[in-house]
Amino acid sequence: MSEENRVAERYDDMGKVNCPELCALAGNLINISKTGLKVRFPVPVSVDLEAQNEYELKITLAKKIGEAPLFLVCVPQWVSEVQHETEIGFKALYSPDQNRYMKYVAELADSDKDDDLEIV
Repeated sequence: MSEENRVAERYDDMGKVNCPELCALAGNLINISKTGLKVRFPVPVSVDLEAQNEYELKITLAKKIGEAPLFLVCVPQWVSEVQHETEIGFKALYSPDQNRYMKYVAELADSDKDDDLEIV
C-alpha cells in the first residue's frame, strides 16, 4: 500500500459494483475502507464532482458469493480516466447496509492482521 494521507486504511478487494445512474456497465471494486471505496468502470464515465450527487451502489463482493449484495449511498470524491476506463473514489454515506459494510471491512482488517503475523 502506498504511503498516502488517508482517513482509514484501504484493503484491496474484488467485486462487482452496479450504479446505473453513472454507467450502464458494472464496475469492478478495487479497494475498500471504512470511509469509502474505489471502483473501476470499463468505459469513460462523466461525473460532476461539484454537484456532490449521491448515488446508490449495489456491491456484490467476491468473498461473499451467495450473500445478498450491499447497498451503499455514496458521493464521488475524485475521478481518473486511464486508457478508456474510469476510476472513481467514493465516500460512503450512512446507508441501509452500513452495519454489514462496516462488519465486512472489519473482517478484512482482521484478515490483514493475520497475514502480517504469518510473515514474521
